[in-house]
Amino acid sequence: MRIILLFGFLGSGKTTLAQRILEQWAPKEKLALIVNEFGDVGVDGEILKGNGIDMVELSSGCLCCTLRGSLMYAIEQLSARAPLKHIVIEATGVAEPEQMLEDFADPTFRARFEIGPITTVLDAPKYTKIRPMLGEFFDAQVEKADLVVLNKIDLADAALLDAVADEVRDLNPDALVRFAERGDIDLSEIMQGPPSRIAARYAQGLAGPHQHSHEHHEHHDHAGHAHREAHHAPADSFVVDLAGEVHKAALQAFFARAPAGLWRAKGFLRIDGQPMLVQYALSGLDITATTPRGRQYLVLIGKDLDRAGLTAQLEAMQRNPEAA
Repeated sequence: MRIILLFGFLGSGKTTLAQRILEQWAPKEKLALIVNEFGDVGVDGEILKGNGIDMVELSSGCLCCTLRGSLMYAIEQLSARAPLKHIVIEATGVAEPEQMLEDFADPTFRARFEIGPITTVLDAPKYTKIRPMLGEFFDAQVEKADLVVLNKIDLADAALLDAVADEVRDLNPDALVRFAERGDIDLSEIMQGPPSRIAARYAQGLAGPHQHSHEHHEHHDHAGHAHREAHHAPADSFVVDLAGEVHKAALQAFFARAPAGLWRAKGFLRIDGQPMLVQYALSGLDITATTPRGRQYLVLIGKDLDRAGLTAQLEAMQRNPEAA
């Protein structure tokens, strides 16, 4: 059985690529999908449901203890349920690949599962703006990739695309670089490509100076771990419940003045009388029709966010939908 890892910062187009895999590859070979969301409420899992595929949705930001344990358990449970050819893991946008690769380097795991090419999706038009803001963990998603997809090429000119491709190759000279619009690439390069050379390096103990002991992770106390995660976490998230109706213009105005630290927002709202899926990223706002949901909310993800202030603005919109 092959494990497929999809990385990429929030709003890069990972979920769109995952949808393509479900639509185009699942009819050929049985697969399962694990959606690893950041935060307490999963939206991508809701978007991807209904494809007739076994899916486990994980909603935790801790990749070191809680989430890593849950992820391995999810893989075990899925592999035990039915014969599968692939398990596709759509990692949270703020995931650090090294943490997953260390777990997957375990010899017992490697004897049962093959790691396929690790794919990182980038928002090509926004790459040069986002990279300085995010730093090491963003670079790590490129450095630990076998295949890098420069997505949204329809929104950038040739000179910018060439510059982004050069930056990516500087970070990772060995990676395949593919250009795509809405994640439309040759999926066989992901699903049937050669095993991950990056994962193989971890299995051979050649990953470099940042390795650290699994024993440490298994035996440290969770209180100390939580403190370290809070100190080093590149992002935070919170949920705002919005049971009332809002106007589209008011929501657009809210995101037009969004602070620079708000990287991503997604959720389900009732807008102008209709149920809508709302997705905001640094590349812009997308509002599309969806089916009615029992809960209406937005998940906000970013850094140094004023939770109280942003929550108050959103809640004021539903009390007075005309407010912008």
